[in-house]
Amino acid sequence: MTRRVDRASRLLLLLGCAVSVAGVVVLAVEAARPVSFGWFAYAPLSDTVFTADGLHVLSTASLVGAVVVVIGLLLVAACLGYRRGARRRP
Repeated sequence: MTRRVDRASRLLLLLGCAVSVAGVVVLAVEAARPVSFGWFAYAPLSDTVFTADGLHVLSTASLVGAVVVVIGLLLVAACLGYRRGARRRP
């Protein structure tokens, strides 16, 4: 592996780690904040009650944090896979 490719590979690995850490920080900050939302449903002629079992409400920031974590982990996996699979000169 040439020095330039090795340096780029290390930089990509560090970038992937930094992106993953940033995503985890965003998720941690958003998990600490309570999510409040309002829901108004009007069914004037219905005698049934709607219950949403298993409803999970995620804020936009927590979804962005999760996507950033996944992108960072993909960068790390790609970099490690490239480094593992690259041929070495004897």
